[in-house]
Amino acid sequence: MRHALILILVALITISVVLVIYRPDLLEDVWLWLVGLIGPIVGFVKAIAKSISNFFKSLDNA
Repeated sequence: MRHALILILVALITISVVLVIYRPDLLEDVWLWLVGLIGPIVGFVKAIAKSISNFFKSLDNA
């Protein structure tokens, strides 16, 4: 589970870096939204990861 989250994070960072290098005009207005919403995004991802983890633990116990 943790490996999938790391893979998704690396993919997002890579796409962002490529866009910054080749098409910075696309990210000009978006980065302020991302900075402002990083807290809720992190909280949402943590909640999803916790619920998925609990789901798999419940499958192991059944």
